[in-house]
Amino acid sequence: MKFKANLSVPHTQLLYNLINPLSKLQSPASSANNSHSVSSSSSPSSTILYLDDDKLVLSTRGSSHKNDSEGIFCFAELITTDGVFTSHVIDSLENDNAILMEISLLQFKTALKGVLATQKEANGAMVASHEVSIKLAKRNGGVPHLCFDIRDPFTYSANNSNHGHGHGNGHGHGNGHGNGNGNGSNDGIGIGVNYAIPVRIMRVDELQYHVPPRLGMPDVQLGLPRDRPIRNVVERLRGIAPHLYIEGSMRGILTLRIDSDGASIRTSFDKLIPIHEDCKSSQSRARARSQEEIEPTEQGQGQGGTTTTTAATQQRSQTQKEHVKCTLKVDSKKLHACLHWQATLGIRDISSAVLCMFENEMLVLDVTLNPEIGRFMYYMPVHYISTDDMDATFD
Repeated sequence: MKFKANLSVPHTQLLYNLINPLSKLQSPASSANNSHSVSSSSSPSSTILYLDDDKLVLSTRGSSHKNDSEGIFCFAELITTDGVFTSHVIDSLENDNAILMEISLLQFKTALKGVLATQKEANGAMVASHEVSIKLAKRNGGVPHLCFDIRDPFTYSANNSNHGHGHGNGHGHGNGHGNGNGNGSNDGIGIGVNYAIPVRIMRVDELQYHVPPRLGMPDVQLGLPRDRPIRNVVERLRGIAPHLYIEGSMRGILTLRIDSDGASIRTSFDKLIPIHEDCKSSQSRARARSQEEIEPTEQGQGQGGTTTTTAATQQRSQTQKEHVKCTLKVDSKKLHACLHWQATLGIRDISSAVLCMFENEMLVLDVTLNPEIGRFMYYMPVHYISTDDMDATFD
């Protein structure tokens, strides 16, 4: 089994910006437990990394010790060819030439942060080569590790007069913090900085247990405004009440509301883009159009061939289009945990972000990267509210 890839600075930055918010779903305690039990069975809080010739997949579940992210599921899929890697090679006996492994997301983030800093230093030092190499190798008595290697820009010199006498600062032994020695080079190319993250190799067919849940069509879909992040509002509201009500309307309005002993606050975002494709509203619109086609025919038969649509039918059709809405009750801290990406990814990094609401079932955030080399999705469970409660919530 073989895997090796190269990343440029933009690729490393993109991966770090994506993995940084995902890592906040994990607690340090769970990461430490995973790093010391790489040979054990997959835990519910583990992160799964899948690689094949065309894509990289990350699948993780929330395990925050503060209970902020428990129950949250995140799934990311990125293009590898002409995507997150400048080049890569995979050689596996598994189906689709694929590799599946369990990895610590916190250690992955720490390694990316370290090599990214070194890459940027290399850029500043005008070093000719500053790509990071990632490979799957065995370390510490045959334990599989995902290794990150890069040259240290401060010792990178073709005329280095101190060949082989330096020590590196980046060999991580499972904790991603870098506490080992690097390797001095005798060919004048400088000292290597490397991180090694222990992983557990899994059967590729186990990926089926780490894919998103199957859901029907959402009741409401709204494109979130890139220039008006809702994270800032949720961050303030989560300190006031443990639960938050979200109402989405296909008129392009999203309302957030909390009710507590000391305050009742409502915030609305308007001029959002309703997305009817693959949404229940598209079925409602189709039924409305069918009804409009049937009623004129019935009128024509009863009025000597007149086929004008009644005003009542037009009004009903318009009402159906405007008043399709959904209300969800969510944990305010969990919602905030699902929005960490709005703090690490800029407006230019996002092509689109869609909020999908499934009544009494799930809240889904579907984010597409810019350039469109992949997407990531957050799945957050919601609290059940009855129809009567739902009608009274936004009176």
